[in-house]
Amino acid sequence: MKAAVWHGPHSMKIEERDPLTLESGEVLVKVRATGICGTDIMIYEGKFPRARPPLVPGHEVAGEVAETRDVPSDLKKGDRVVVFPLISCGKCIACRMGVQNTCQHLQVLGNDIDGSFSEYMKTSYDKLYRIPNDFSFEKASLVEPACVAFHAVKRACISVGDTVVVQGAGPIGILTGSIARISGASKIIMSEVQKYRMELARDLGFTVIDASAGVVVEEVRRLTEGRGADVVFTAAPVKQAAVEITRMIRPRGRVVIFALFKEPVPVDLINLTFTEGCICGSRVYTPVDFERTVGLVVSGELEVDRMITHKIGLQDVEEGIRTVQDGQDVMKVIVQP
Repeated sequence: MKAAVWHGPHSMKIEERDPLTLESGEVLVKVRATGICGTDIMIYEGKFPRARPPLVPGHEVAGEVAETRDVPSDLKKGDRVVVFPLISCGKCIACRMGVQNTCQHLQVLGNDIDGSFSEYMKTSYDKLYRIPNDFSFEKASLVEPACVAFHAVKRACISVGDTVVVQGAGPIGILTGSIARISGASKIIMSEVQKYRMELARDLGFTVIDASAGVVVEEVRRLTEGRGADVVFTAAPVKQAAVEITRMIRPRGRVVIFALFKEPVPVDLINLTFTEGCICGSRVYTPVDFERTVGLVVSGELEVDRMITHKIGLQDVEEGIRTVQDGQDVMKVIVQP
């Protein structure tokens, strides 16, 4: 089988690998669509500390069952599935508390062990969620990033009528705004620097602030008549976004951070104290989140079509990564092995 294998910073090769061997309880999945994520970019650049070459990246995946070994009979060859890519240890304090997404030894397919930039991948039976036979693999591959957004919105405890700010209108930011709207938010403001993403956010009905103008805080205050936002989501891991987060919330407003910052950044804690604001982190998602996100995507309640801007073959993975790095006129690049 062919796989895109990362061998170190800026080195990705298409290789022929031996067929995968299944252990009891495992399933061989024929990968039909897999998205390129920001984490994959970090791995490619050699900036993701856990990744060790040689590694097959990729964790946003939809495909079909190709083979099984000792799994319940309700899963059959040809079934369409999406893959839950998290592997928790089940033993640490986080797992014992029931918050396996914060596992102290959490592993992710494509980050710590081989993932989905391949014709086939294997995973355990309990990591698979079925989708309808007529549902698009490409749209199904958006379940994973949508679930990151779903968990962040859940952490925010949004109420009907809330005003929400999302810093960054990339795929995760757009999905966060969309799920916040489904959850009852009445005004959703997005800050972004890239023209294409700003235009898409406007087309989707969001209020957009050009972050390159340097007046995001002032604009949020203006748009909320001086009140501030009920919730601010940080989907952009840039220093300026961190500086602004606590300056945009109303008294007792909430900040949810799920952008993966590469280094420590400054945060205005004075304003956090004066507003009695709250900051919370949001790390990936839980199995319950994943199941519910599958339902949102498959039902069409959460529309993901506009996220997909590029479709490429496995041989073009490196080019696809560079497309995302370039950041122009791109949202989500889908690899179709």
